[in-house]
Parts: sequence; C-alpha cells; structure tokens
Amino acid sequence: MAVNGLLTLDRNSINFYFYLRKNICGNKWYLLKLNDMRIVFLSCILIFVFRVCTAPAVDFRLKIAKLKSLTEFAEKWHHELELTRFMNDLGHRESGNNWTSVNLIGCFGEYQFAESTLRYLGYRKITLKKFRANPNIFPRDVQKDALKVLIQSNMRLLRDYEHFIGDTINGTIITRSGMIAAAHLGGVGTLRKYLNSNGEINKKDVLGTSIHDYMSKFSHYDLKFH
Repeated sequence: MAVNGLLTLDRNSINFYFYLRKNICGNKWYLLKLNDMRIVFLSCILIFVFRVCTAPAVDFRLKIAKLKSLTEFAEKWHHELELTRFMNDLGHRESGNNWTSVNLIGCFGEYQFAESTLRYLGYRKITLKKFRANPNIFPRDVQKDALKVLIQSNMRLLRDYEHFIGDTINGTIITRSGMIAAAHLGGVGTLRKYLNSNGEINKKDVLGTSIHDYMSKFSHYDLKFH
C-alpha cells in the first residue's frame, strides 16, 4: 500500500498489527481498551520506523519524508479504525445494530435518530412515517453518513467544553468519545448541564439511560476529527 508514492507497507507488517491486537484481547478486538490500542499503535510505528531507517536511501530528506508519510498514514488508519469501532458499538447499544429499528418513542434506524435531529442535519425528506412504510428511504450507509455529520456538529458545539477532557466526574474520566456518545443520547444541552454541574444534573432518557451511563460506557475510544 503506497502513501503519496513514498511509503510501501507490506502484508507482513499489516498481519503483525492484527496479530498484536488479537493477542491482547482475543477475537473480540472491538472491546480493546484505549491504553492497549495505543500500545499496539506504537508497536506498529516502531516496526515501520525500523523498516524506513534500515532501507537504503540516497537522500536523508527522502527518509524524513517517508517517516512523515508513515506517521500520517498510521495515525489516520488508527483513528478510522477507532471511529468504526465506536460507531459499531453505539449502533449495538442503540438498536442491536438493526438499521430498520423503530423504538417506543419514534426514534429510528441503527442509531435511533429523532426526526427533528434529521431535519436539523438536512435530511428533511426522511420522516418516521415514510421510514415505517419503507426503511430503504434511509439505508444503512446513509445512516452512517448522518451519524458522522451529527458527531461533527456536536463536536463544534462542544468546542468550549473540551477542557473537561481528562477530568473525573462521578468516578469516570471525561473523554472525547464519552462526550460524543452522551451528546448523542441526550443532546448537547443536556451534556453541558452534566459537565457544568460536576455530574449533579444527570438526566435520563425515557428508557432510563443516563448521561453518566453513556459517558462511562463509551469512554474508551481514541477519536480524533480534523
């Protein structure tokens, strides 16, 4: 696999990456904790750096360019894997990964969107009534795209609250992924109240799931958005 024509990653390196992941957490790699993921990520970097530094090169600047391309590629790959893992687990928690699901209060799809949320995101033609009649108006790939747009929107709205990351509230370390999940559950406003009150305002949805529940459950994902 080439990156800007400067770097080639061979199959053995890729296989070693997944070998490390499997030996840390078995076949259920999606349960990998954040610290373990970083260990795996750094191990891959060290292996690739060794290959770059030991490969013959005419110009030292070419080695530096290769190393830079390697680092950018590996970091992007890592965060894409983490986002996929987060979205899969969020979908499992919301609907059992059932993209045709409709819950008791009329939220629908794999990620249980409210109709008002979809209107806000620009999906005005997708309504609960139409979805009940034909779920294919809002297929799974479009649902994933809508979730990504929602995450980006919520992160912009929470930009002034990122200083909470690393703090501990109600025994849970505040992380970016936990904030994203909590905002998905209760909205940005509800999450802000939770953070500003140091966890004293911990609202629940109609099914009994609280902001703290999602902050804790979804805290172990290394998410980064550019």
